Amino acid sequence: MAQTTPYHGTDRTEILLHQAMEIFLRLGIRSVNMADLASEIGVSKKTLYVFFRDKNDLILRCMNAHCDRMEQVISEAENQQGNAIDSELAIIDFVHAVITKMHPSMLHDLRKYHPAAFDTINKREDEIILGTVERNIRRGQKEGLYRQDINPALTARFLVAIGYEVKKCGEHARFQDELTLSDLYIQSSLYHIRAISTEKGASYLHSKLEKEKLFQ
Repeated sequence: MAQTTPYHGTDRTEILLHQAMEIFLRLGIRSVNMADLASEIGVSKKTLYVFFRDKNDLILRCMNAHCDRMEQVISEAENQQGNAIDSELAIIDFVHAVITKMHPSMLHDLRKYHPAAFDTINKREDEIILGTVERNIRRGQKEGLYRQDINPALTARFLVAIGYEVKKCGEHARFQDELTLSDLYIQSSLYHIRAISTEKGASYLHSKLEKEKLFQ
């Protein structure tokens, strides 16, 4: 699979946001204070307060930076060589990598202790996903990979609804003895592609997954 460009931030604020997001993904949000973050990053706490008002401000900006990064990855995936399914798999690969690193408490911590950031990331992700999926479906229909009898805008909304259910399962640790949050995400994403694929599309997806051993 073609890989999206890795993070190469140069602005100091962008670098700090990227480093903070990596720490939140690894350790969770509630358990990490500004002093912990400064220590993990290797700067003074005073330095963090030069760039961010407080932890709430930092987390909100981390969530927006994550969405900015997602939009960049989507743009790269849509412009890479291949077809609509290749593009969709590249995006799934990026999100899967993020979720795999995510601390189990992160979604719960966001909702309970930082509701503004939680609402912001959900709203932006919904907008991003709706537009991306609709464009991908229209492209796949032209390529003969997706069925002609589905409505792209409506089907995009179905996927957003499925995404909320996946997040809910992850937040409340449902299926934790059987499936991780990343497993749930992959299953729901591949379910979406299979549900809208023509025979040609389903065959291509199967061969792609088998050949490249994706998500195993």
